[in-house]
Amino acid sequence: MRKVRAVSAWLSTLFFLFALASLGTSAQTTSTPEERAQWVDTTHKLETVPLDDNVNKEGDAALKRLSDVHDIHVPLCPPLLNEFSGMKYTYSHAITRQCMLASGTFIIENPGKSGDTKAMNLAAVESVLKTYQSILQQRPNAKAKALDDLLKKQSQGKLEDSLKQCP
Repeated sequence: MRKVRAVSAWLSTLFFLFALASLGTSAQTTSTPEERAQWVDTTHKLETVPLDDNVNKEGDAALKRLSDVHDIHVPLCPPLLNEFSGMKYTYSHAITRQCMLASGTFIIENPGKSGDTKAMNLAAVESVLKTYQSILQQRPNAKAKALDDLLKKQSQGKLEDSLKQCP
């Protein structure tokens, strides 16, 4: 049953990404410096105000556009995305989106490290944890065991060890 749920969550994530890509292709297939700056700004705003409706709309638009462009390739970690998207958590979409946006933001902010997937995944999870902590500030009962476990590993300095399943 667990395996079926994991496969289902992974397929849901893939479907979400393909649905975003199929909503319409933009005439412009490369990003502009202004768009990249906006994506970075939105990603950081989502770390501090993840429940703000306007910022969430910006986040969804940024993710859609990031998936449309061809000049920024974000090599995502399937097990990590599967873990986030498969959580039975009210804010799992926000957490999963944050992981993807933060990965793109890492590449934009660190163009010389675009091939360093370990550093990118670590930055993405750290961004997810900032987002989660901000959610908890507004909704103290909105706990998720998987995210609490990652916070614990982060406080112990073992967060990078928890990402060994990522390429």
